[in-house]
Amino acid sequence: ASSTRKDKGLSIDFKESQVADFEDLEEDKFLNAVVKVYCTHIRPDYGLPWQKQRQHSSTGSAFMIGDNKLLTNAHCVEHDTQIKVKRRGDDKKYVAKVLARGTECDLAMLSVENEEFWRGTEPLQLGRLPCLQDSVTVVGYPLGGDTISVTKGVVSRIEVTPYAHGTSDLLGVQIDAAINAGNSGGPAFNEQGECIGVAFQV
Repeated sequence: ASSTRKDKGLSIDFKESQVADFEDLEEDKFLNAVVKVYCTHIRPDYGLPWQKQRQHSSTGSAFMIGDNKLLTNAHCVEHDTQIKVKRRGDDKKYVAKVLARGTECDLAMLSVENEEFWRGTEPLQLGRLPCLQDSVTVVGYPLGGDTISVTKGVVSRIEVTPYAHGTSDLLGVQIDAAINAGNSGGPAFNEQGECIGVAFQV
């Protein structure tokens, strides 16, 4: 859609401004720091602990934080038997392993030993906590496609909220950008391209 508005001698073409913003976003290297996570899970059977349940697979998102480490949600790699990650624009999947798991805060740190995976990459920079009405861009790999997804919105609420994966109430930032299954573990960026949060389930 395209519309032009004249206000006090100013002419604004919304179509041109939207296209320019999208092209700038495509050129930013921080999109290449977001990867897709493929995980195979086998949940334990607490009633019959000597038996294993049927395995299932899921996908999520993660991002590079430096020192050859990835950050994602803990529930994305819960009860994992195999984890693989894939970079944007690359069909090859690389084996990853969990280095640390924070169940209460729903975060997990991954590592990939294959140096080829890290070639030509740059980690994300972390930014400050956003304020209400700050612009936010959420990047990840939601279900329904293999390519990266970018959605925009603003911060609508900041408060302590219960986390679905743990039992603690921790700080959460609510935004109006679309977040779907598969976005979990993906970063949220401010207008400077700094990571200011991680998408997760509530």
